[in-house]
Amino acid sequence: MKIALPVKDNLTMYKNNPHTAPKFAIYSIDKIHETIEYSLLSIIENPMSKLKDKMFDNEEIACNCSAEKQNNLEHKCEHYSLLETLHDCSYLLASRYCKNTQNSLKKAGIKIFKIPAIISRLDIAIKNFIIGASLASKIKNIHNAS
Repeated sequence: MKIALPVKDNLTMYKNNPHTAPKFAIYSIDKIHETIEYSLLSIIENPMSKLKDKMFDNEEIACNCSAEKQNNLEHKCEHYSLLETLHDCSYLLASRYCKNTQNSLKKAGIKIFKIPAIISRLDIAIKNFIIGASLASKIKNIHNAS
């Protein structure tokens, strides 16, 4: 399975809207015998970072776009550029994301796994995903025990 994480230029975790991230780290996660291994496959530039003639505004970076902007067709289409980069990934791990990012990835079959705000290292984010995804796939019922 391939997963993507938004990263800054210095390859540390990017915690804002992945649509505005400078780059993406693409990892492979494989189960070999009874061991789960992950490895970095590539670092890919975000096409919007290269193509957008102006810097992203604070609203876009913080996922706080107005309703008018969220419904703007041009703005929606910008989010589909992520598919060029993430098209062969199964998951995007992200601290935050906007509705347009979620909708565009969902239509391509890419799921978003939310990284808790307290996690700031890529390796911990990946391990959190592996544990969270494996537990979630095995749980059939959740009951309040109190």
